[in-house]
Amino acid sequence: MSDTLLFWSPSPLLRLAPAEVAREIVWGEEVDGLNDLNVKEIIDALKAAFPQHEERSGLLIGRAGEGSFEATWTWQHVKVDCRDLPESERRRLIDTIEAVGCQAYEPGR
Repeated sequence: MSDTLLFWSPSPLLRLAPAEVAREIVWGEEVDGLNDLNVKEIIDALKAAFPQHEERSGLLIGRAGEGSFEATWTWQHVKVDCRDLPESERRRLIDTIEAVGCQAYEPGR
């Protein structure tokens, strides 16, 4: 089973609903009203929370339980594709990124 999570940091200037922000991100658009992310802090937090990982240019692959995730990012968002990630590990991933000041969006949930 695969699902996608999106993370961003809204500023007070954001006028779009979360579903609209997600749509713009998926389409590859920049979104007015999002804060720049501290990507290094986010990736470092993920690597600390998920020690079984592999980092490549622009990609972090993490493993947990029987599942895995692939995180990619821009200066405005982090996209995480989860594959067979147990719910407890998925929750830990969300909590880790939210602790760095991002809001999670779970399409379809």
